[in-house]
Amino acid sequence: MRDPARLAGEMGFGAFLIFHLMVGGMLVSSLLHPLIIVFLGLGVISLLQAPAVGIPPLTLALFVMDFVNILGSYLIFLGLGIGSMIDHEKRLIGRRWAMVPFYWMLTSYAAWRAVLELHSKPFFWSKTPHQPVKRKPD
Repeated sequence: MRDPARLAGEMGFGAFLIFHLMVGGMLVSSLLHPLIIVFLGLGVISLLQAPAVGIPPLTLALFVMDFVNILGSYLIFLGLGIGSMIDHEKRLIGRRWAMVPFYWMLTSYAAWRAVLELHSKPFFWSKTPHQPVKRKPD
């Protein structure tokens, strides 16, 4: 991206656009996931407080679309993960699938932390500490 015009010329405009939509979409979805959960929760609360006949059809339709979208995203995430597992791993997954929303919240936390560090410490590299491995003599 040092020379976007050259990159678009090399990739082709369609591939250039798709690349940016994919990368940008992943970043934006990571950053906005907590907001989506908050809106979903507020929607549930407001729909439970309103009388069922008093809910505007557009509001109900938008809430259903939001709910199906987030649930579908979780299911696609699970499907992609399970699709790459061997049979033994599939048997071991158990109820861990229920942690997908928590995993996405942790991903959002990491994305927000990265954005804040990029702003406050642009040349800092937050590395994972590792202990040296002691090898047994051969």
